[in-house]
Amino acid sequence: MVENTEQVHNVVVCTLCSCYLCTLLWLPPDRYKSRNYRSRVINAPREVLREFGTVIGDDVTVCVHDSTADMRYLIVPQRPPDTDGWTEAQLTELVTRDAMIGAAVATQP
Repeated sequence: MVENTEQVHNVVVCTLCSCYLCTLLWLPPDRYKSRNYRSRVINAPREVLREFGTVIGDDVTVCVHDSTADMRYLIVPQRPPDTDGWTEAQLTELVTRDAMIGAAVATQP
């Protein structure tokens, strides 16, 4: 697991398209299996993320992780502001499948 922070935004891609964690994340989005998406997220991750509405500031490093059969990645989304004191159950509701592969951020309360 890798954590998104104020300084780093992580994105997971599987260039072989066989390493998506279905047991945790359910079915992958159709784009995740697309050869075009997989290639573009490696070469231009900010552009691809922006197309999905996830704008990452220029002061944030974007790290792309290629999942394999030997090494699988999952993202711990950055905690949204104004959620101090929230219970685990409340925070869990903010986390989506796309946030756990880095294509989105945890939804705002």
